[in-house]
Amino acid sequence: MKTFLYPFLLSYSFSGIAQELTVEDLLNLSLEELMQVKVQTASKVAEKIGEIPASVVLMTRKDIQRYGYTSLAEILQHISGMYQLDYYAPGSPTYGIRGYVSTSASSRNIIILINGVSQVFDYDASYVLPATPVPVEAIDRVEIVRGPLSVVYGSGAFFGVINLITNEVPKRQGVASRVSVQGGNHDTFRWFGRTSYVHANGHLLLNTSTYQTAGLNIPYRELESKPMGLEGDLTTGGRLEHEEDYLELSGRYQNISFSLTHNQSAKEGFFSRPTIWEGSVRRVDTTHLQIGYQQVLSDQLSWNGKLTYANAEIKLTHDGETANFWGMQNIKATAYEGELNMLWKPQPTFDLSSGLYYRQAPKVSTDLDIPSNKSSTVHQATQRLQDGEELATWAWSSQLNYYPNPRWKGVVGLRLEQSLGYSAFAEQGYNASEYQRFTPHYDDQKIIVIPRLAAIYTPNEKHIFKWLYGKAINTPSFGQNTTARVNPGLPKLEEEEIETWEFDYLTYLSPRYLLSLNLFRNHLQNLLTRTTLVTASGQYLNILGNAGKWVTNGMELSLLAQPSERLQLELGVTYQHTEDHQSPDLDVSYSPPWLGQFKLAYQWSPAVNVGLTSYYVSEMEPYFDPSLKNADGSLGNRVGPASEDYLIFNANLRFDNWLTKGTFANVHVSNLFDQEFRHPTFTINRWIDKGALGGDRSVMVTVGYEF
Repeated sequence: MKTFLYPFLLSYSFSGIAQELTVEDLLNLSLEELMQVKVQTASKVAEKIGEIPASVVLMTRKDIQRYGYTSLAEILQHISGMYQLDYYAPGSPTYGIRGYVSTSASSRNIIILINGVSQVFDYDASYVLPATPVPVEAIDRVEIVRGPLSVVYGSGAFFGVINLITNEVPKRQGVASRVSVQGGNHDTFRWFGRTSYVHANGHLLLNTSTYQTAGLNIPYRELESKPMGLEGDLTTGGRLEHEEDYLELSGRYQNISFSLTHNQSAKEGFFSRPTIWEGSVRRVDTTHLQIGYQQVLSDQLSWNGKLTYANAEIKLTHDGETANFWGMQNIKATAYEGELNMLWKPQPTFDLSSGLYYRQAPKVSTDLDIPSNKSSTVHQATQRLQDGEELATWAWSSQLNYYPNPRWKGVVGLRLEQSLGYSAFAEQGYNASEYQRFTPHYDDQKIIVIPRLAAIYTPNEKHIFKWLYGKAINTPSFGQNTTARVNPGLPKLEEEEIETWEFDYLTYLSPRYLLSLNLFRNHLQNLLTRTTLVTASGQYLNILGNAGKWVTNGMELSLLAQPSERLQLELGVTYQHTEDHQSPDLDVSYSPPWLGQFKLAYQWSPAVNVGLTSYYVSEMEPYFDPSLKNADGSLGNRVGPASEDYLIFNANLRFDNWLTKGTFANVHVSNLFDQEFRHPTFTINRWIDKGALGGDRSVMVTVGYEF
């Protein structure tokens, strides 16, 4: 049963206790012992599991093996409260959480980390999942904190943080390795290798992987209802291909740690139009290097520091529906980041953690050229920092934990953050008649004050109550600001804001049954989303702008059980209702009111495990465009029909030590009953007005060897 406590109890990185307890050790602890374990939490300080001031989810390596997840995207589909939208774009899929999906062109509201290292793209401040090609075989844990976390991680931690832990090593000294090969439908293939060396003073670890898939093959006529002259025999086949290469080298020597990751990916898709050639391709090349140092000065005082270098290059090749259509965009960014954290525990009744943060991006630029587009804004267009300028953000954060008695804990957190001013350069146009040049300047942002409050009550070992309040700010990116300024007449972009109130209740119904209840209320203001502006001449412009105020009320209920030693169950139900105060009579786009999760694992024998998972998503409305003309001459309509609700089942069969000790095999079937389901039409690919078909039945076979 302990395995099933983790999705509700564990949180950020075990790095602070890695030399004392591994995940395998934790599986053998009693409930009472487990509740006393200290881990590095969403607050970046060691806290007892029952005292974490956040709503947290964790999926361990054993969970991944038990249910046979073959990708990070599949893992996130099975996280309670999250749901996926795939719209066949090079940057999709994207994910909703707690009733909200951003309709901006980038995924900016959930931070993605690899071993605590931010994967942000500085040009648009985005976190794009396909550009984070971590192989599922390398993942030791996926840690998710839901709710605003700007106090800890700054701008971008709007709806939560996803941390991918890939650097855990065995407790025993020596060399340990694992290799595997995976193949299946749609010409999918992955090779993975890992090796680690552990010694008394530290360790080294290497992960490497290569992956490719041809993607779905769907006739265009199954996706669009308005003929564009392309239907014929054309399909998505060969236009949704995806390739990834991943390399990671990490290690630790005494108090010094380092991590180096290099990712390359090429993902095809559609960007606003169907294609007759190979599809639009997004090629991403990223490198992250982090060096850290930690020191325990006394029983009362410790500190750690990190320095990070990040370099990213994105090349987007646009493909179109005519023979003479082509386009390209290059995005480049280089950034440096420093962080210093200290923990002070002067008395048993309280402790104080504080941190300083600074990020500097001296190189940020994009070049865009789409000759066949009529708009001069995409003709030899350039956006970059002016010479000698840089993007810079500093922050100071602090959190006080107060323990008046063994049953109560109070948390007060505060973050001060400021983005410094900069000057940009932009130009566009082929000739003198359309050429334009801009040199916008942005003043220092006002200092943002971000609070966090929590009260945690544990009357006994069977009940835990949490009252949580959090706030987050998401500042418009360099790309969003500059694009708005080079289009005269567009309004200035404001910071997005969210406030969340939560109540969490955790109770042991019996030693084998655990119930979790979460109630939350989100207030969202100035969300960056696709909106429509009416010009003085009466023209409708679809732009990225601040879309007013939303309120979401929701409930998450989960039950975990182990009826017998061999059988384990997990059931989750989420209800969420989101209202747009600007359009209270319209259902909010891309916000399903009901979500469901079910997992079952049966240990047939010591070497054979059977897993069954399913997830349910209720119907969703697509984007409402107030500029669309209706047959009766009125304005305003949806860009497509509502998607129907769907229930998808997956099955997994795993064999351990099937040939010799250390060998393993896995057979995973996604969409077991080949259920047809669709994602609602998304703003980027409106031509898919029937909705994007989800994945069909897929069989993936993995074989490997641990030694």
